[in-house]
Amino acid sequence: MTTPAPELPHSREAEEALIGSVLINSLVFSAVALSAEAFYIHRHRFIWEAYARLDKRGAGIDILTVSEELDDMGRLDDIGGPAYLTAMLNQVPTTLHATEYAEVVRGDHARRLLLQAANKIATLAFDSRDLNAADVMTGAEKTLHEVAKQVDMPDVLVDFVDGVGELYDDIMQRRQLAAEGKPVTSQRISSGLADVDKVLKGGLPKGTLNIIAGRPGQGKSAWMQTLVLDAIKNGKKVAMFSLEMSRRELIGRMMASRTGIEAASLTEKALEDDQVDVFIASLDDIQRDQLFLSDAAAITPAKLRALASQMQARYGLDLLVVDYLQLMQAGSGNNFREREQEVAYCSRSLKLLAMELGIPVLAAAQLNRASEVRADKEPELSDLRESGAIENDADMVAFIWRPDTKDNVSRFKIGKHRGGPTGIVDLFFDTRLTRFADLAKKNETMPF
Repeated sequence: MTTPAPELPHSREAEEALIGSVLINSLVFSAVALSAEAFYIHRHRFIWEAYARLDKRGAGIDILTVSEELDDMGRLDDIGGPAYLTAMLNQVPTTLHATEYAEVVRGDHARRLLLQAANKIATLAFDSRDLNAADVMTGAEKTLHEVAKQVDMPDVLVDFVDGVGELYDDIMQRRQLAAEGKPVTSQRISSGLADVDKVLKGGLPKGTLNIIAGRPGQGKSAWMQTLVLDAIKNGKKVAMFSLEMSRRELIGRMMASRTGIEAASLTEKALEDDQVDVFIASLDDIQRDQLFLSDAAAITPAKLRALASQMQARYGLDLLVVDYLQLMQAGSGNNFREREQEVAYCSRSLKLLAMELGIPVLAAAQLNRASEVRADKEPELSDLRESGAIENDADMVAFIWRPDTKDNVSRFKIGKHRGGPTGIVDLFFDTRLTRFADLAKKNETMPF
């Protein structure tokens, strides 16, 4: 009896999960950097090829567009029709493990190629008796080299010349805008505070992790809310994750800044007629806002990454805000003996997420009590609570505190600024409305 040949290495489950992950979040397709040939099952190859064709045209990837593309390719019936795509979508609840699925598919593809190469090398060794040993070895090395070229690997290296070319294109585009009298918009996210932006060289750059640190009640959240309100006023898309305040409390504080009505009145009291009129008038302004809020108390880096990636794919995303860092949890499967290690893991995850999404991440951080015993109460980098890794991971670390709680002057200190200056700025802190303003403009109405 003939023994059937074993199946070549592959994982149906990983291929199906990866197909479904792309249907949930199209960003997965470019992130995993696989070709259709990496898939063992033919209908998965056809689907991945449809993804590639859509991506090349800049078209969206969803069940409808993929079905139409497969139909144009003459492959829709071959994959089982739209019902098969729906089944792939429904069996994957999240894209959280998409990169792991891709690594399984990539690894199986490499193993299949190596088996093919092994057969070629065996044939070379048996049949090429007219070649000397050096020629046989050269042929074997060439075969293995071809395998390495065929295995899809994520793009981690960028040619320096290509990088300079991209910078040149960007420079020329800005020159063209200036020549046409059009504004050359900054790629940074402004803080909404002119004095702070002077030190930050215009605001928060893309791909950076920025920390605003302070003791409880010193205005960390209010400072971030001031920045967020200015960002959405200028058309930026912002996602804000509050691990400390409820969504109702957060919205109340932000609407207090916009309307001039105290947050406590908005959330707890019966408003006067004139206050109701002001509030209703503000509703027209917020229709254009693109701000997304979450008050999930137990957010992990993995869940944050999944939500932020989905948001960027669906709506676009310019800024991610986390309030605050030390309340994040590493999640199941990450067993740290010390809390400091867990915070370090969360800090590094935020930095990697900023680089991956190409946007600034702004996170609040708690300080220990050391600054409270100093005469001037001025915080230092060593005061960052539970983890020195925060200082290492962050591109910018700023502190906020009130030297004297009897007045409304707060101090904003940039203690670390990678590629920029440090310094101290005095700000006006409106404690009634929990918002900040430049000290010189404290009596002006804030244009939120």
